[in-house]
Amino acid sequence: MNMVKLSVHGDDPTLKSILEVLPTDPERQWRKGESKGAGRVHVDSGFDVLIAQASKAQVLPSRIRSYLAECRSRGVTFTMPRIVAELQLELNGDDTVDAPLDLTLTDMQHLTEMGISLSLVTRSAAT
Repeated sequence: MNMVKLSVHGDDPTLKSILEVLPTDPERQWRKGESKGAGRVHVDSGFDVLIAQASKAQVLPSRIRSYLAECRSRGVTFTMPRIVAELQLELNGDDTVDAPLDLTLTDMQHLTEMGISLSLVTRSAAT
């Protein structure tokens, strides 16, 4: 399964203001100082929002565009100090062989303007 999620972390007051206007509820939230396993703790607060899941990767760009357009219409931005936002694309390598995922220059410009970095992970299917 291919998926796209938005991961945001930073200071509590700014995260709270973002969550108030975000189009969807977070899939996961954590607070600064909470345990994240193996004796480690979160150094700041944050949240993850699942934007899309699809068996075919080529449908993801339109879902990303729709979600980010809704964010922009609500005034959501991640350009404020002490906030880090990352759009994480996790792709099943077998699903992209015949139909690649294409992000346009406009897509990349919107990510930049909104203060969102891009992370891409490709996973191979188990044999």
